[in-house]
Amino acid sequence: MAPRSIIQIAYILFCIATITFNTIGIMEYMTWSKAFVVPLALLLYLQHSTWRITYLKASIFLCCFLGDTYRLIMPYNYETGQVICFLTAYLLLLYYLFPQFISENIRQKKHMFIVTATIICLTALAYFILNLNFEKLETNYYILLFYSLILSLLICVSIVEYNRKPDAVSVNLLMLTMFFVFSDCFYIINKFYLPFSVLNFIQITTQVFSYYFLIHLFLDQKRLEDPLDND
Repeated sequence: MAPRSIIQIAYILFCIATITFNTIGIMEYMTWSKAFVVPLALLLYLQHSTWRITYLKASIFLCCFLGDTYRLIMPYNYETGQVICFLTAYLLLLYYLFPQFISENIRQKKHMFIVTATIICLTALAYFILNLNFEKLETNYYILLFYSLILSLLICVSIVEYNRKPDAVSVNLLMLTMFFVFSDCFYIINKFYLPFSVLNFIQITTQVFSYYFLIHLFLDQKRLEDPLDND
């Protein structure tokens, strides 16, 4: 069996293990199995990219890894650390996407209208969610507000890019941001309002499999930038 196939199977198995342990409530095993998900996703990317990666992409993977494993570092006060790690990953992803996004869309009034309308709608939604009563919340309100605005910008970028050019890159970007949103929304609903197993299942599933779309977003973008440098 090829090493690439072994890593792909290992990635899927650890995703399934994470989902299973999280659903049945064995959080210690869930955290340890999730600690392998991002490294395996990174190995998959490296194998497809001839073992080359930029510092920016590596930093995004690193922040996601720290967000997934922060519970191991601070088992009794991990929520704020997790939020900051994923917030940093979202900021770096925006930094990765913005140069091309601005150059492609700044002169097109239709796309700028979509950007404005999407930001207004998502900001209103974020304001509504953050004004719900979260008695168990450990993270500072303003950190969450900034987090929600950055996530809203990511969604905005993905929608506009898909509307502009529905290719493999924009599809993976759209799916990635939607999985981010589903994961965060179902986490909030499950933790603070309706603690159902199905919501917990959807939350952890969208989280661990979001890295699949992150891998292919980077790979498809790399193919567009350098079509002759791909195996």
